[in-house]
Amino acid sequence: MISPYVLGLISLQIKNIPLSFCSAKELRSHTETLPPGLLWLCKTLMTEYPTKEPPCLFYHNPIKCLQALLSHPHFKSHISFVPRRVWTCAAKICCIYNEWLSGDRAWNMQEVLLLGATLLGVVLSSDKTNISVMSSNHMAHPLLIRLTNINMHIHSKTSLHAYLLLALLPIAKFTQKNTHVHSLLQDQLMHQALNIVLSPLKTAVSVGIMMSDPSGNLHYCFMPLAAWITDTPEESLLAGTSMKASPVTTATAQEFGDAYQQTQLRIM
Repeated sequence: MISPYVLGLISLQIKNIPLSFCSAKELRSHTETLPPGLLWLCKTLMTEYPTKEPPCLFYHNPIKCLQALLSHPHFKSHISFVPRRVWTCAAKICCIYNEWLSGDRAWNMQEVLLLGATLLGVVLSSDKTNISVMSSNHMAHPLLIRLTNINMHIHSKTSLHAYLLLALLPIAKFTQKNTHVHSLLQDQLMHQALNIVLSPLKTAVSVGIMMSDPSGNLHYCFMPLAAWITDTPEESLLAGTSMKASPVTTATAQEFGDAYQQTQLRIM
């Protein structure tokens, strides 16, 4: 039990702190004036074949996620808007590629944009994960999003939250008797969910959208997909190929490891 003397000292210290509120009601009123965070959206997906439970897609608006990253005050001094060339010496013999904006692809994209437009590279990352702690061995399929314009060394610091959770992709259990098609139905469901989540990005990359930076300046932004970070099974799922075929070329399992086989790049 705390003595009255200690309680008196604590009360005295609290009164001496220059707070902007004097009661819990006033604190609540200040809290309600804070800007709201990202809102979760939920949509029940319709499937051609029945499932044990209706698959639900939980997701954020990707444009609002990118706006939250772009206008974050912590990234004010760690964000770039202009593609650049980095050379090892003044003779410009050897080029250094250390960021996406220092690459040739970003440079070429910027050249075809309107004068004054800003290029924002989008990176997505997804991986199906087993949740075994206090969850009855359930599975989750998170989809993360980040901006390539934020400096690379910031992304490695998890405390800065340079990655945002964009969506939780549904994992359905189909009741179809033919179990061989369950994986195909799940892949189809995932593509259906991705089409819903990424639909605003498709519009923004084609017509552009106005967004503000941490200083409050407005930019006319185009947001192409710069990369999708995933493992090999997920890569095959996204490309719509089997595990016995390459997700990026036309090579099959019999041609894997053949250094002399010329394969044409698959159009993703």
